[in-house]
Amino acid sequence: MHRKIELQAPADITYLYANTITLSRQKLDLHLPPSATNNTEDAPDPMRERVRELVDEYITKTFTTASNSININGLDDHDQTSLSLNPLTASQSLQAPAETVEYEPYDTALAARVTSLYAQLESLTTTVAQLRRDAPRRAARMYAEELNKVLEEDDEDGLDDEEFGDIGEEVVTKKEDGGDVEMGGAGLATRRRRHVKPEWKIEVPLGSEQESERWRNGEMAEVYDDALRTLLRLQGEDTDAITDAGTDGNALATTVGKAERAERAAEVVEKM
Repeated sequence: MHRKIELQAPADITYLYANTITLSRQKLDLHLPPSATNNTEDAPDPMRERVRELVDEYITKTFTTASNSININGLDDHDQTSLSLNPLTASQSLQAPAETVEYEPYDTALAARVTSLYAQLESLTTTVAQLRRDAPRRAARMYAEELNKVLEEDDEDGLDDEEFGDIGEEVVTKKEDGGDVEMGGAGLATRRRRHVKPEWKIEVPLGSEQESERWRNGEMAEVYDDALRTLLRLQGEDTDAITDAGTDGNALATTVGKAERAERAAEVVEKM
């Protein structure tokens, strides 16, 4: 047993029937067009009228037979279905469909929700307006506070520099008088170290750990020799004789040799 066709109202089956009648009229006009010479309504084409009657009868019979398999709003109302299957009334209902106005019952919960949403909208609008008034003032005040703080720090740094200058002058005066100036110098260095800020310290990468250790220990001569030896090697000269001479020679010869090598290294760098 197949499930019945469900419709919501008798107007639905009338609408379907009227559409079928309209399509049959279009096909009839296509295959049996009305005569262009016959302008009188009293003498229609008999063949055309007979075909129209047969087609309408077939469509009505088809819908009437199918009415047993149609449910209208859950009810089997065959009498109402048969009354709606009329070609004349169906075509009229299709040309001028009846409009009905339906009213739903008043929903108090929905009305309360709408009222609450409107109140929330008003509250948010008020909040946005308040922020538009207060946010620029607050931002300007915060900017002024930060600017004043930076200016105060700069003023304190300037006062510290002046104080350091006064201490230096006092140390110079004591030195001229022949007094003890070691404690004054130590106190000056201590106070200067105390006022050094972390952001003032510059961290410079010194290469590998070995090179960093050399810079910390102050072995500048070895670093200088390595750099000079590298430059000479790039120039294509032999560095063994220079190394031996620098090791075995006396201090004056070593100093003169270093000066000459420094001059030659400077020329090499300029040519590069």
